[in-house]
Amino acid sequence: MQYSSTPSHSAWSGFAFERVCLLHSTQIKQGLGIAGVLTEISAWQSRETDLGAQIDLVIDRNDRVINLCEAKFSSEKYAIDKKIDGDLRNKRAVFKQETKTRKTLQTTLITPYGLVQNAYANQITSQLTMDDLFRQ
Repeated sequence: MQYSSTPSHSAWSGFAFERVCLLHSTQIKQGLGIAGVLTEISAWQSRETDLGAQIDLVIDRNDRVINLCEAKFSSEKYAIDKKIDGDLRNKRAVFKQETKTRKTLQTTLITPYGLVQNAYANQITSQLTMDDLFRQ
């Protein structure tokens, strides 16, 4: 129990949850309602060190939409605050600038228990939970 409140456990939990999401891309597509759409799925990291952005899961869809998926582990509903809102906006802008994409970008949040609806939640286009990841 003492270990569960340490920064190293928090980092491990976040990494492990990202890995679970990567391994359940089929269920993520089903949860988004795009199971029949041709896609390319990958992680993405900025090549420009001064901009420094990383996106957990990019779903590049054949229907001219890209889902920028953020996997956030939390033991309760996840709340976006001002700092996280800024980070998400920065990642989106850097991705658009570096890839020069003309596709529509949608921000998708994947959390175990969902999203707290607050003033910063409006930029999230879609959200998925642990239940979506383990649907058959």
